[in-house]
Amino acid sequence: MSYSPICLDCKYFLRHYTRRENGSFVPTAFGHCYHPRIKLREVEDPACDKFLPRRGRT
Repeated sequence: MSYSPICLDCKYFLRHYTRRENGSFVPTAFGHCYHPRIKLREVEDPACDKFLPRRGRT
């Protein structure tokens, strides 16, 4: 089984969160990439050619 990088594992991906009524935060299935410009992404999207592994994720 080969590893295919996804946006969630990228250094440039920032995940979106939503806040519950009790004040805790829950991760959503969405986020955005900030390199070289801001682009909306889903966590499971295939990584682009700008992919750099996030420290501690891969």
